[in-house]
Amino acid sequence: MYPTGQVRVTGRVRGNSLSRRAFLGAVSAMGLAAVSGCRSAVDEAEDTDDDAAAEGGGNPESGGTLVTSVVAEPVPGAYNTGRPGNIFWCRSVLETLTLVDDSYEVVPVLATEWEFQEENTRLVLTLREGVTYHSGRDFTSEDVVFAFEHAKEGGGLSEMAGVISDWEMEATGDYEIVISSPTPLQEVAFDVLDTLPMIDRESYEGLEDGSDVVGTGPFVWSEYTAGSELILTRNDSYWDPELPYLDSVEITVISDSTAQLSALRSGRTQMSGGMTTQDMLTIVDDENFDLIENHGLIYAFGFDVTTPPFDDVQVRQAVAYAIDRERIAEQVLGGVANTTSLPWVDSATGYPADLANTYTYDPDRARQMIEDAGATGAAVKVAIHAQPAPRGIYQIVARDLEAVGLNLSVEELSIPDFAPRRAASDLGQMFHIWSATAGQAPALMVNSLPELRAEGNTGQYDDDEYKRLVQELVNSPDDETTTAALQALSEHLLDTAFLLPFIIAPATSVRADALKDQLIGKYGRSFRAAYLEGA
Repeated sequence: MYPTGQVRVTGRVRGNSLSRRAFLGAVSAMGLAAVSGCRSAVDEAEDTDDDAAAEGGGNPESGGTLVTSVVAEPVPGAYNTGRPGNIFWCRSVLETLTLVDDSYEVVPVLATEWEFQEENTRLVLTLREGVTYHSGRDFTSEDVVFAFEHAKEGGGLSEMAGVISDWEMEATGDYEIVISSPTPLQEVAFDVLDTLPMIDRESYEGLEDGSDVVGTGPFVWSEYTAGSELILTRNDSYWDPELPYLDSVEITVISDSTAQLSALRSGRTQMSGGMTTQDMLTIVDDENFDLIENHGLIYAFGFDVTTPPFDDVQVRQAVAYAIDRERIAEQVLGGVANTTSLPWVDSATGYPADLANTYTYDPDRARQMIEDAGATGAAVKVAIHAQPAPRGIYQIVARDLEAVGLNLSVEELSIPDFAPRRAASDLGQMFHIWSATAGQAPALMVNSLPELRAEGNTGQYDDDEYKRLVQELVNSPDDETTTAALQALSEHLLDTAFLLPFIIAPATSVRADALKDQLIGKYGRSFRAAYLEGA
């Protein structure tokens, strides 16, 4: 696996707000370091308390309603994913053992201490006592085992089912859990725990339709109108008696980016997720608003490699040369993006920088390759999310591919429709994905990103050599072997071109300056310590 990196532990973390200049500058140096094993306990949190309090000035105010907008509807049944519509409610209702914040620090939540043992193949976690579900039932280690086993079976559309398939979780006491794995855990454990909410085993079936959503979080799921609005109210029995500060959180679905921008400017909302980069950049320099960067998104195209014309590797490679990555980065993402041919970030151990720009924009070469493959004039349907960014990307790519000889059409899918088809490897000839897995260690990504899995991947790519290379990376014990394994795997990905990454960019949202101290995890925000100045 990977060596342990520098990961701090903190108890209260502010959102990472950026000015326009800092935001744009940060992209060019995006490390998005993969989270490594943390050997510390919760008492180390005090080292960062002063820094964490800085954003809100250390004087939180109680009361008020935070009103947010999201571009996609909340999907309660997808609680084990990073759905865009779930980012503002999931971690405030359904808590995890730990979170990985926007500075790649591990934050204790329902676990307070942890220790790696037996050459990092065993992780012992101490749970927080005195925690109750919203139903009043005590939270114990048995709930952790249930949530783990449920995710292992794919519950909540878990994206980590393949990663944890060989893990064993044992309750060794009412408030102690032991995770055991045949491979080292220190590089992947906290990324996994960030995705795994502690659902209520007595009512989890109600999560499917939002009829009974029960967690341990600072807010209670109160009113839900599918497709339009969700209201969360303060949990008066929260395990931290001083929190939350807010009385309630309202989440409104506004699918149009311009309308989201108007809602922010008018003061109707205080936070927005899913706006286009262009709209967000129009208000970055406004002293009343901040851009929030968190973790990263990978943008890629995948193919069903069993279906013409993409059963021919030459056609897939031709598409890679035909895509104008720079144009997409500028016109769709406002220059806030890194173009790449690889799915990994450049901070990954052994990152093969010499391969990052393997596929450059070369339409003449692409046109000739498609002609040589006998695919000129082939009809291609592309499945995309029915969201502004994918639509903008498709418009550019459609022109690019039509210019080299392919005839494109689009199939727009809502997020609730897209995910099941993705899980069933039924997205058709070609499909666009954007995933919040950028920044994960490659050894985790090859299992957590459905398109990269060695077994049962979205594009139905089945190859023994690829399986061998993935396993070598997962089992790498040190930097030297990791570097060699990642180089070999990257070369294979580029040669076979069954997945074409083209952009890695930070995930962004906009908040009013009055909103302070949200906690940002990989799979969503927690508003447990958030407050509104002047509420």
